[in-house]
Amino acid sequence: MSGPETPMSTMTVHRLGAEIDLDEQVSWCPPGVRASQLVSCYLIIGDAGALLVDTGIRVHEREVLDALGGLYDGRVPLSVLLTRTEMECCLNLPAIEARFPIDAVWYTGGITVPRSRAEVRRVSVEPGTSQWIEPHPGMRIELISPMMRLLPTLWVYEPETGTLLTSDAFTQGDGPPENGLAKFRWFTRADTGDIAAHVRSVVGERRISLIGPGYGRPFEGEEVAAQSAALAAAIERIGLS
Repeated sequence: MSGPETPMSTMTVHRLGAEIDLDEQVSWCPPGVRASQLVSCYLIIGDAGALLVDTGIRVHEREVLDALGGLYDGRVPLSVLLTRTEMECCLNLPAIEARFPIDAVWYTGGITVPRSRAEVRRVSVEPGTSQWIEPHPGMRIELISPMMRLLPTLWVYEPETGTLLTSDAFTQGDGPPENGLAKFRWFTRADTGDIAAHVRSVVGERRISLIGPGYGRPFEGEEVAAQSAALAAAIERIGLS
């Protein structure tokens, strides 16, 4: 799958990864759910460079490496950005670095970052705010620190294609929006009004054509507004507000 492009855009966004069985052995599985689920990382490619957002889970190492090899030709520099320093985001970094030259690894937090020979660039964004970076000269990426979080987390917005990569949010797939909230159990003890409002503002204030979660299927076109509204409403329902 490739993300949508504006007519004059030189950027492309590609999904890498494969499916897993979603059951009680998966930490983010909602109670009673038995299904298959996409687990994804994403490659943004432009004239100035390429940015791999997360690295996929270890069981998909071969699929990620093969897809990356088919998409990335080495003519521009490659960097990696980790949306979280949790296992499903970073464990393929050593295997990727062994096969492809990596300029830099961008991350927030820092609990489980694998050792890397590349330059390490830690970025700190206050919850509810955002910050623009240039992983490569001329490649502008907005890093959004969501209020919908457990650990320090980054959502990644690529403005030319209108792609929003949401890490462990928007993971409900074809199920009810509550299915995407299984890991956010603390919401049930919180006033979640501001969290829901931030989801709405992130989507409402940007031109978004595609939402790409780290797990669960992407949402495109008219689904973007509908799914963000449904998720925000579900966040409000399960909270104390």
